[in-house]
Amino acid sequence: MNKKGQALVEFLLILPILIFIILAFVDISRLMIMKNHLETVLNEVDENTITINDHEYQISIEKKDNFIVLKSCLDLTTPGFGKLLGNPACVTTSKEFKE
Repeated sequence: MNKKGQALVEFLLILPILIFIILAFVDISRLMIMKNHLETVLNEVDENTITINDHEYQISIEKKDNFIVLKSCLDLTTPGFGKLLGNPACVTTSKEFKE
């Protein structure tokens, strides 16, 4: 029996699944880091803020009633993952200001 050939075939069958899992892990990690960054920026924002100068992410700011909503989007690298989360995947966070 040729055990080396069998191991190579098994590895080649599993390799695409492993690559997909690694890329999905990287994308989810990037989204979590972006969410954390948005929450940090939101803590520095007050109700008079009009623009946010951020060199790391493209952040949009929107004011609704007593809320400030920050939104940022990220292009995903995992093939097919965009159909699940949407491509680009967007993360939002909001803060309420009491009058």
